[in-house]
Amino acid sequence: MCNFKMILMPMVAWSILTIHALAQNTNLCPAVPATTLEALESSTGKVIIRATAPMGSLAASTAEVSVVCKEDTVVSTSRKEYGIMVGIKMGGQPEDRTVIDYDELDSLLSSLDYLCKIERSVTSLPSFDAGYTTKAGLRLAAFTSQRLGRIEFAVRSSRMAKGILLTPDQFGRLRLLVDQAKNKLDAIRGG
Repeated sequence: MCNFKMILMPMVAWSILTIHALAQNTNLCPAVPATTLEALESSTGKVIIRATAPMGSLAASTAEVSVVCKEDTVVSTSRKEYGIMVGIKMGGQPEDRTVIDYDELDSLLSSLDYLCKIERSVTSLPSFDAGYTTKAGLRLAAFTSQRLGRIEFAVRSSRMAKGILLTPDQFGRLRLLVDQAKNKLDAIRGG
């Protein structure tokens, strides 16, 4: 009887651990790409040409923010998709890149214009946080700083816990880089 218990106990424990381990692996579905460019680049079974053109970058206090034009072409169908990529590089960490489809650029530029010009009079309350988020999760924000008593600006991707603070001039420069990228894409698409 004692031998039976010594064999049965490990078997029961093993089966409980096995069931628990299998229960942890329930979500096998990959995340759906948020943008057309991401969906195209993640497709398989076809040759895709990924072309880029750096538009420029700006140095923030602890990071560098860059803007790059993108053109993806499916060779077999000659289908082309356009957009930009905003990269944020902090210290020695790898660059965090967020892709923005061409069809989002007008909305992004309008939002940047609004945020660049925002004033405290936007609300009667003492503080605010105004933000715009792209489909892929790039967030641009203007907010009141109680500590400094002024409006501050930030940019972050959906994969970042905290945003990168930008001065008003840096935020305006980011808007200019996005505008230059859109103008370059307009020239390519029109030609």
